[in-house]
Amino acid sequence: MTLYLLRRIAQTILFIFLAWLTVYTVLVYIMPSGPAREYDRIVSATWEAERIRGFQPNRPEQRTAEQRQHELESDFALNRPWPFSFLFWLFDPEDVARVDYDQEGAITPKGIDLTIGGWRIRGSGILTGDFGDTAFSTRLQSAPVTQVLQSRWGNTIALVGSSFLAAILLAIPVGIVAAIRQRSSVDHLLTFATFTGFSMPAFMVGTLLVVFFGVFPYAFRNNFGWDWLPYFPATGTADIDQDHNMWNRIYHLVLPAASLALPQIAWLSRQVRSGMLEVMRNDYIRTAWAKGLPARRVVLKHTFRNALIPLITTVGLMLPVFISGSIMVETIFGYSGLGQVYFQALGGCLATGESAEALCPGSQALLAALR
Repeated sequence: MTLYLLRRIAQTILFIFLAWLTVYTVLVYIMPSGPAREYDRIVSATWEAERIRGFQPNRPEQRTAEQRQHELESDFALNRPWPFSFLFWLFDPEDVARVDYDQEGAITPKGIDLTIGGWRIRGSGILTGDFGDTAFSTRLQSAPVTQVLQSRWGNTIALVGSSFLAAILLAIPVGIVAAIRQRSSVDHLLTFATFTGFSMPAFMVGTLLVVFFGVFPYAFRNNFGWDWLPYFPATGTADIDQDHNMWNRIYHLVLPAASLALPQIAWLSRQVRSGMLEVMRNDYIRTAWAKGLPARRVVLKHTFRNALIPLITTVGLMLPVFISGSIMVETIFGYSGLGQVYFQALGGCLATGESAEALCPGSQALLAALR
């Protein structure tokens, strides 16, 4: 048993290492306009400038290019050949300080400096929690990556957690009712609704929710005086620290959580229905009905409990779907979370009021409605 556990742990570590290497290679070396190509462009431009007019340290553009080159080397270890650059990206024992150009080139330590027994461990990298900064992103403001993640992870957990919980709480009753009323009009209606929801991707569900529960109600309130008609904000994230109002935060969370949960509710309810029908065909369920037990006890205690065994595995497989789906949902709704950061870090553009007005004059009224 011990050898089996050690083997499994070693396989897990090897898999994580290879996954890291693959992601690092694709994003840093292969992706267009990635760090490696930016580094090569800066190096070539710097050498060309020195060749043409000579090195002039007082020129701002010359100094900026050198700063960017140095920061790229430090953050991604691009001055070393692949795959050794990946190893130094994980932990570089020589990278123990950073140059703060905002404070006139002040040198500040970074990474770890530990003494264990007679060994001194110094260095920095991903393994030490040093994720670099966003200085080279064209979509994000310059800040430490850890600071950006700390300011966004709570919103993503709230979105994924609420949609995950809503999917479970709504899909189970729908699946149970569809199984009990098999081949009835209720079952046909639920089947049509679930297949419709399952065939629609999250971005399409989000767009429809924005139109029908955000834009249209807001327009009716302002154009026809229907003040009784509620509407949900279709963009933004309420700040609890500023508003001190949890209900306002939930109010902004309704549409993003619904667009993320509805396709999974449709899929999970079908799994519950098929599991319930499979258990209901067993002999002990027929015996329970023959003994005259109440329907509630037969369905919930005998049937549903045994149908939970495959359902638990299914629910566990849903979590990665919610996490990956949050990227698109947060982008559609302008929800300030990790998914939106991921989209922007890859070069995605989120329309702001200024850019939308430049592309489409008169769009400020629409943006006000979305908020």
